[in-house]
Amino acid sequence: MIDDQHVEQELPPLDTLAARLEYLFEKIRPTPEELGDSHEPGRKYTNREIADKINATAGETGVTISAAYIGELRRGVASDPRTSHIRALASVFGVNTGYFVDDAAARRTQEQLTLLSELRRMDVKQVALRQVLTDNGLSATDTQLIEQMVARLRAVAEGAGSGEDGAAPGDRS
Repeated sequence: MIDDQHVEQELPPLDTLAARLEYLFEKIRPTPEELGDSHEPGRKYTNREIADKINATAGETGVTISAAYIGELRRGVASDPRTSHIRALASVFGVNTGYFVDDAAARRTQEQLTLLSELRRMDVKQVALRQVLTDNGLSATDTQLIEQMVARLRAVAEGAGSGEDGAAPGDRS
């Protein structure tokens, strides 16, 4: 079943550069290739890793940054970075540079990252169903009810496909 917090998720305010940068650290995680053999799937990037990624392209971009400075930006101690640092951070996290300076761009990016997170959390088909239902004017409650019915039907179908009598668990007398 779907819990209520995922039906209508309130996005946190991104009213400062520090909040926007911290949001990216919270939502964007290292890929399995970047993690290598570290056996820490799902962990956050460190300031050092982000600095290393930016510094690795310094030959092409001319931009270098320290892990300490990234930490200062995340905490709001430093709040007026050079444009080149904004571009480099945006590039490393794969977002548009407008994310850091434009409220509308930040909101769009936030919504895209939320959708991406949902896609990873659940079956892509379920996300597509939710979008179709929402686009057709169904309320969040109605959408949740339909998702629960689909999940129930899927469970019944899986039971029937495995040679059982088709009843879902808990339906047997």
